[in-house]
Amino acid sequence: MTSALLNRFVRKLHLWLGIAIGVQLGLWLISGLFMTWFPIDTVRGTHLRAEIKPAPLHIENSVLTPDSILERAPNAEALTLQRVDDQLVYIVKVEDGTKIFDAMTGDPFGHLTQEQARRIAQTRYAGGGQIANSTLFASDPPREYGRPGPVWKVDFDKPDRASFYVDAKTGDVKAVRTGLWRTFDFMWGLHIMDWKSRENFNSWWIKSTAVIAVIFFLSGLCLIILRLRSALNRRRKNQQIKQGKLNHD
Repeated sequence: MTSALLNRFVRKLHLWLGIAIGVQLGLWLISGLFMTWFPIDTVRGTHLRAEIKPAPLHIENSVLTPDSILERAPNAEALTLQRVDDQLVYIVKVEDGTKIFDAMTGDPFGHLTQEQARRIAQTRYAGGGQIANSTLFASDPPREYGRPGPVWKVDFDKPDRASFYVDAKTGDVKAVRTGLWRTFDFMWGLHIMDWKSRENFNSWWIKSTAVIAVIFFLSGLCLIILRLRSALNRRRKNQQIKQGKLNHD
């Protein structure tokens, strides 16, 4: 391949690689700008969470002692007595998760009812909307929740539309998802080039882009070398022509 053909090939390669890299660079800049534009607490819907002061627990005589609960969960690592909606329960942390027992009977505590979940969500909600619908996800919650089920998804409508995810066992509001959060999540996927799980920093897309960027750099470096060599050849020829003229004179 002649120097002219090599130069033309490298220039075309550099151009097309530059277009490919430029598109992704644009997506990085746009998504990065969006993600830095909004405070993270606003994205997480913190402003829609009402401040709840823990109410004092009135322990009745009928409440079982911690020892009674530990007999049912001998591998317990921690034990907490708390109120879930209107019911006292013991939450026992074990190695592989959490077990919950009715504090009065010692029976395993089941899922919150729809009425309980809606009541908890309404209490925790500080916006101006009303509950539109609620759905129980027993085992396969939406990806945006980011945790295993079971969980109640309670949706509020305008003007402060949001989804409150209420743990179906503990009654805790684990996550608040808004339209802004979902847009932020989409931009995050663009930024790390993982459009499905939004968690993979080692996808083939980003690896391929990195390879293209390296080739883009190398092709640019090759162009610089070719142009420098061409400029040196022209300078050498010009000097030879001048020297020839001087010898002729």
